[in-house]
Amino acid sequence: MTDINAVASELSKVKLRLDQAQLSYRDASLKSRREIVILKRLISRLSIACRGLDSELDDKLTSLRSDLEQHKDISKLIPRLAVVERLVTQQADFAQTENQHLSQQVQQSGEVLRRLPGLPVQLKRDLRNLLSQPADTLATTHKQAIKLMALYERSLKLISSSNHDAASQHPGNVDQDLQLQLTAELQHLITELDFDGEAGDKLLSIRNRLLIGVAPSTLIELSLEILRLVMDGTNQERRSSQQFLDKVNSDLATLQKTTSQSAGQSSAIYEHRSDMTNELADIASSIRSGLKDNKNLDNWRPELTGLTKELLVLAERNKALEKREKALLEQLSYNENKIQTLFEQTQDYRQRLNDQERRMFLDNLTKVYNRAALNDRLEHEYRRWLRYQHSVCVAMIDIDGFGEINSRFGHLAGDKVLKIIAKTIRQQLADTDFIARFADDAFMVILPDVSENERVTRLNKVRETIAQLPFRFRDQNVSISISIGATLFEGNDTPSNIIERTSKALSGARRTGNNRLLWIS
Repeated sequence: MTDINAVASELSKVKLRLDQAQLSYRDASLKSRREIVILKRLISRLSIACRGLDSELDDKLTSLRSDLEQHKDISKLIPRLAVVERLVTQQADFAQTENQHLSQQVQQSGEVLRRLPGLPVQLKRDLRNLLSQPADTLATTHKQAIKLMALYERSLKLISSSNHDAASQHPGNVDQDLQLQLTAELQHLITELDFDGEAGDKLLSIRNRLLIGVAPSTLIELSLEILRLVMDGTNQERRSSQQFLDKVNSDLATLQKTTSQSAGQSSAIYEHRSDMTNELADIASSIRSGLKDNKNLDNWRPELTGLTKELLVLAERNKALEKREKALLEQLSYNENKIQTLFEQTQDYRQRLNDQERRMFLDNLTKVYNRAALNDRLEHEYRRWLRYQHSVCVAMIDIDGFGEINSRFGHLAGDKVLKIIAKTIRQQLADTDFIARFADDAFMVILPDVSENERVTRLNKVRETIAQLPFRFRDQNVSISISIGATLFEGNDTPSNIIERTSKALSGARRTGNNRLLWIS
């Protein structure tokens, strides 16, 4: 009986453990099903939230959601969840970078609109309130951008209305697009010119005023002033050239006269010298004959005395000829020095002309080559590439946030940045490399016959060096970086293809963030 009770007790314990195990299994199963439901809901919401951001991420989320609906083993889906996590992280970083760019653009565009003359007080107040709001999230920045677009629309309507009223009252007013085109052309003209003195200084001052922006009436006055200064500078160059040519002509006329006189004197000296030589030969012949025929020298003495006198006369004439020859040599030495001086003057003038021609291909602000020189060099490298098929790397460099620098610190600060960065780029390049100013804040460099590792190293060194430059404006430390888009001549490329592709590469580099180098083929 005792044994039976013991067995019954053990059976009871086993049943209890089985019940507990069944309950635990049921709880675990319920928990797993709840986790799967939560995971499905999370993937579904994530798919909706990220839809359209990236095609690869869309495909991964759709496939993952389908497999979850089919109750596949969760453990087999873990690697794909890790891929989705990586893609979502990348999109989050990209969204943060784009939010910064959009926020900067909103601030910059807002500052441009704020400086627009003639805006109503209420619109300026709305704009100021908009720009003062923090933009910590992408949603906030988007709202700011939408509000800014609305303010731009209001401003455009006001300006259009004002222009319409002004045009009806003053039909001769300058068209806005024409004014902007004229302003840009005048700035380009002043950049290409390189006059010394007062005309050059005044032209640079006008260029700075045009950069800031002027009223239509002022623009017309400045256009006339530029024409006058160009005429003054041209006339000054012409007068300088005329004075130089007059001096050269005068010196050449003097040299021609003295050379002609020296030639006449040389001819006369030659004739006199020939006569003296003949006379000396006759006297020598007479002396030789006298010594041979006369046995008694005393009888021949009177004749010998006469011959001696003739020798003395010839000696005096020879001294006179020596003086004339000395004067002729001095004149020839003077002519030689004069010719040397003329040669040096013409060399100096030729160097001035070469320097002037070179300055025509230099950007007046940054002192690197300008767009015209870039076109010539690019065409030259293109023809060399067609012939020899050597590697030619072309890169476009743009200053990140340059418009904001001009808006915050003024155009003089922007000019300083351009000059320093242009100098820095040039210092990092080799002597055979080429740099030119392509546009306002864009530069283009050409690296011919450079290996892949060397060109990547060289461009990255340019980028890193500029990022470390110390800038300080209005007691503020400012960090400035550049973006670079680079490519190589290949296939059926032409210079225009290369410029278009480097511009595309630069745009791609800026989309991924500031201070980036992007290659494209």
